[in-house]
Amino acid sequence: MLQAQDEERRRIARELHDSTGQCLAAVRMNLQILKGEEDRLSENAQKSLEDAFKTSSSCAADVRTLSYLLHPPLLDELGLAAALGWYTSGFGERSGVRVTLDVSPRDLQLTQDVGTALYRIVQECLTNIHRHSHSPTAQIRLTLEKNQIVLNVTDQGRGLPADKREILDDGVKGLGVGIGGMRERVKQLGGTLKIMPENPGTTVTVTLPWEADDARTQAPGS
Repeated sequence: MLQAQDEERRRIARELHDSTGQCLAAVRMNLQILKGEEDRLSENAQKSLEDAFKTSSSCAADVRTLSYLLHPPLLDELGLAAALGWYTSGFGERSGVRVTLDVSPRDLQLTQDVGTALYRIVQECLTNIHRHSHSPTAQIRLTLEKNQIVLNVTDQGRGLPADKREILDDGVKGLGVGIGGMRERVKQLGGTLKIMPENPGTTVTVTLPWEADDARTQAPGS
């Protein structure tokens, strides 16, 4: 189901960019032509033209952002490090959370399934930090350690409620739909997910097996 969901997100993102996005671009070009003739228009018509131009620009920006959130093309074209850099930068601007990102090595070669899973897990972690922990900062560290990929996402927020800490050793069951989805992604790839309380905050650690012989480069055209 998770794989089907990812493929559907990729398809919708492509359709939004290639279809809706191109239609809005054509509308903007026609409005630009009209703006060249706006001195012939009445005052009301000029105002309507200006409003239409601003609205089309806003819609185009919204479609572009939605398309990237559904499935960033950078993930397929330049790899996970670039996609995470783009996402965390935008997330920080929108949420006010100061996010630091450390990916080592930056040219880490991953399969499409692993890259997508790690990207979605980071998305979920940052969303939880913004909605629930209210931490002013978040630290993301992705490293290659021997034959394992290790992702750590740490915040300095409220941490887990006392009634939730008791179930941390029970496979993170009962911690919500989002975390349940993270657990299933990790389980599907043969890895582990741990959620540990800090003082203050929380650390989410994902460990996935990695074999160099099985990795496929996430490079342009791959």
